[in-house]
Amino acid sequence: EFAAAVLSHGKGVAFHIQPSTGTLKAFQQLIIEITAYNNMWGEYQDDLVCKVGDLKPKLIPMQMTVKGCPIFLQMTGPQTEEPIISKIPPLRFGTHVSGGSPVFRRVQLINPTPFDIRLDWEIYNQEEDDKKLVDLLMFFGDPFPPKDMEENETASTGSNSESEIMLKSDQTAIPRGSIYSALETTDEVSDTNSKEKEIVTQEPLIQKIVSVLVRPHEGVPADNPYSVTPRQIVVPGGGSISVCISFTPRILPEAAPEVQCEGFVLGFMNLDDKLAKAVPNKVRRRHGYEAPPLRIDLQAFVSHALLKVDMDHDRGMVFHSMASDLVPDQPLLGVLTDSVMTQSLKLINCTKVPLYFRLLLPTPFSLSSTDPKKSTKTSHSKKEDKEQQPQLVLYPQQNMLVKVSFHTTLELLTYQHLPDTQLLPGFQVLQFENGERKLKFNQNLVIEHSNSTTQV
Repeated sequence: EFAAAVLSHGKGVAFHIQPSTGTLKAFQQLIIEITAYNNMWGEYQDDLVCKVGDLKPKLIPMQMTVKGCPIFLQMTGPQTEEPIISKIPPLRFGTHVSGGSPVFRRVQLINPTPFDIRLDWEIYNQEEDDKKLVDLLMFFGDPFPPKDMEENETASTGSNSESEIMLKSDQTAIPRGSIYSALETTDEVSDTNSKEKEIVTQEPLIQKIVSVLVRPHEGVPADNPYSVTPRQIVVPGGGSISVCISFTPRILPEAAPEVQCEGFVLGFMNLDDKLAKAVPNKVRRRHGYEAPPLRIDLQAFVSHALLKVDMDHDRGMVFHSMASDLVPDQPLLGVLTDSVMTQSLKLINCTKVPLYFRLLLPTPFSLSSTDPKKSTKTSHSKKEDKEQQPQLVLYPQQNMLVKVSFHTTLELLTYQHLPDTQLLPGFQVLQFENGERKLKFNQNLVIEHSNSTTQV
């Protein structure tokens, strides 16, 4: 609370002197404690004025440099240390199936400073075999120009920063690290006898055309699987705003069982207010690539949608049925229209994510789950029937018992008289030398996952 009160003037830095007044006795030595408070990065310089009675004030130069990114995430809180790049715990998206739907995370950004800070986001992927050491970047004009809602560049409201201008002036006349907004500045130089006024002239500012930057290589610029919306955002001073970070699971090759996707986003800080950028002879703030960015590490895993099918026999499910199964024990009651034989199999989810799927099996087979809330219907390869097929879900390390049935019907017996050209796929008529005929049906149980992949 005391630090907030000291910084309430909204300049980004404040100095507290203890004691600020007092009496210095003869031959006495007194230690003055100066405490610096800040909530904004920058290079600061000022004079500590020491007044003793009616004597001439003594000016003691003070300089302080504040590094780091002041913006922090609401879920992590402000950083207690002062790293060169503000690094927070990674934003984890968990494990998802290959080619699945995008996953969204909304992140709240807090700006404790008195100035509006514009963040320009860049996304990078981290690759295992990346042996690159440095990045050489070349820019034409401002690398982070202000943009409107349609991502079109707009005119900047502030003045050019020192990183974007070249000063043609006498280096002995202008103190190093200072920025002057006027073309003519008056400095007062005092000595024991007289006061002189020195006029410092400065030629017009020249806009930089080309900028070259060399920096350590940490990742490869990319727009997927991670993305940030919006790509440019202004975090109001003393306020907060949210951004949306999404992860779209990529399609994995069959040889890769699971892939870890590591990346990070960098929010480069920019100041559009010219008073926030610099105060002549007092404050200088770097921005863009020259200021430490806000870094958010990202982590996600992608795995195949795969269910383990556990059956009693390795050769699959084999049904043996006869036409006489349609004859009931009491023939006087007539012939049955349907005879059913049922076997069971178990579906096991060995992955780390819930799997949503449909079970598709054509006639003369049908299937059903032992869970009455997850019943399935036989697919007849019609689009409307496929859309009505209920979707099942199996959570990690859970299993489901599914019953598969074979139906012997009177209609099925008529297939033995059809020519081969009229038989449905998977149907086959076997003719033996003794005149006996058998119908053979080969069908696959298809598991259709929510990411449009199929498992047979």
